[in-house]
Amino acid sequence: MTDATNEPARRRLLASGAKLIAEKGFDGASVREICTEAGTSINMIHHYFGSKQGLLDAIVDQFSSGVFAIPLRLIEQDPRNSEDFLTRMELLFETTLDAYIEHRAVFLVVIREQADAEALPHFMAKFAAFLERAKHHGLVRPEVDSQMITGFFLDRILNQVQLAPWIKRNYGTDLLTDPEYKRRWTKSNLDVFLNGITT
Repeated sequence: MTDATNEPARRRLLASGAKLIAEKGFDGASVREICTEAGTSINMIHHYFGSKQGLLDAIVDQFSSGVFAIPLRLIEQDPRNSEDFLTRMELLFETTLDAYIEHRAVFLVVIREQADAEALPHFMAKFAAFLERAKHHGLVRPEVDSQMITGFFLDRILNQVQLAPWIKRNYGTDLLTDPEYKRRWTKSNLDVFLNGITT
């Protein structure tokens, strides 16, 4: 057990809470189980978060605060030209995917508990605005629905990260740990995203 004032104990509770709530749901993961997994005494959730609900809120806040910091920097400024636009789109796919992989347990909690994670709509709005500015510069077709394309982009990433264990079990490929497969997945999805599948 760690001292109640020890900051690592709080981080361990967040990690253990995210892992167990992602696996079992909020109702299925007990306070005792979370504290045991974290290596803390049973009263530490109350000490740091006030309640189990407070722990859940803090887990969701992890997803809301900064998960998209790097991808958002890529779309702050207007693209300068076609090459700049393509480079940023490739980096956007890679860094957004990396963000979801890094925060996978928290993301699964957000999905499972249908929690309001303000980072997601904020990112989607910024990405749609970036695409609209790219349209203005003649880099994106005028008829493209920026909001729908943003949804398509995130759906591909969210589904792949969420289904990663199933894909590994059935196909032997692991997006979470295999850099070659991740590179191939990113390249293929970016190609479809930018070029479609028809000749």
